[in-house]
Amino acid sequence: MGRKRKTKRTGAPHVALIIETSLEYGRGVLRGIARHVRENTPWSIFLEQRSLYDRLPTWLKDWKGDGIISRASSPGLAKSVASAAVPTIDLNEEVSGLGLPSIQNDHANIGELAATHLIERGFTHFAFIGYANVDWSQKRCEGFTAGLQGVGRTPTLYKGPGTTRPQKQQMPWEDEIGQVMNWIESLPKPCGVMACNDFRALQLIDACRRAGIAVPEQLAVIGVDNEEVACELSNPPLTSVLPDAERVGYMAADWLTRLMSGESLPSQSFTVPPKGIVTRRSTDVTAINDESVAAAIHFIRTYACDGIGVDDVVDATTVSRSVLQRRFRELLGRSIHDAILNERLERVKSLLMDTDLSLPLIALRTGFNHGEYLSKVFKQRFGQTVTNYRNNVG
Repeated sequence: MGRKRKTKRTGAPHVALIIETSLEYGRGVLRGIARHVRENTPWSIFLEQRSLYDRLPTWLKDWKGDGIISRASSPGLAKSVASAAVPTIDLNEEVSGLGLPSIQNDHANIGELAATHLIERGFTHFAFIGYANVDWSQKRCEGFTAGLQGVGRTPTLYKGPGTTRPQKQQMPWEDEIGQVMNWIESLPKPCGVMACNDFRALQLIDACRRAGIAVPEQLAVIGVDNEEVACELSNPPLTSVLPDAERVGYMAADWLTRLMSGESLPSQSFTVPPKGIVTRRSTDVTAINDESVAAAIHFIRTYACDGIGVDDVVDATTVSRSVLQRRFRELLGRSIHDAILNERLERVKSLLMDTDLSLPLIALRTGFNHGEYLSKVFKQRFGQTVTNYRNNVG
């Protein structure tokens, strides 16, 4: 049974939150807890700045508070939290069997969602890269594999070096990248790849860059956790499965409130499904088996805003202009020129939304050169002026 408070105190309950502040997921959990506290009885919160693998807090042994919500990921810390004589809700993803009420992500569902996303983009080859000997990574892999059964496929798995929990942060990427490059070079192309989390996905995209493998044209990559800064720093920006961290935090606060009020809870585990997928450029592609068209698309995505023309795209392939034009229309339903223009206009929209740059500067940065010409093309394509678009999305 969940541990309930032995004696009732007056005033706001004193609650310790042993939750990482260094990751977006942990901060999402904290937002969910904060929302519950705002809506209900105020708490006196004890919260330290910490990362997921920080050492045992020295204060925990003799702490005299009323409750704990913990995502402690080291076995020693998790056991210390479990042995504390106060009501505790367990949110850790790596150490199980503590006998506490536990709320976790539905890792199998996360994997299945990633599989569906890649299947919908037409891929017929799939792969998974994770961390060996890490439970949540394995569960996501199993969910990904299960999600592919409907199309009769199984993913190629990266069998990297054995990994303990602390090592996956400490292991130098440069010591492993050669092995990862060999693995991705061996994969059939095009291929949809799930990484167990966003930082593993960033490493994979780095390996692709060094190996000269185009993302997403040859390898489409999806991560997990939607670490927004990391996803936007990725080149191309990273698609990611979005866990429902705020719901986890809100439920944890609700459960702890019930324990601290004297209610007993079963030592159960509850799983929370993900919210969905945040799609970015790393999977923004339809699987194309034609190498020349895939190479042309990658060239266009990379250089469209540098003022390239159709001849430049043709020169980046091994086929003639007429052959490439015909394959573009057959596979994509548009011309090479249209593909270049679409890429430039998507960049224009991004700059209009995310910056205060003037129209002449945006035109220069996107290959249009003159603001008047950009304005004309933009209105023809989208049926509204540049100014109206910026005001509506700003």
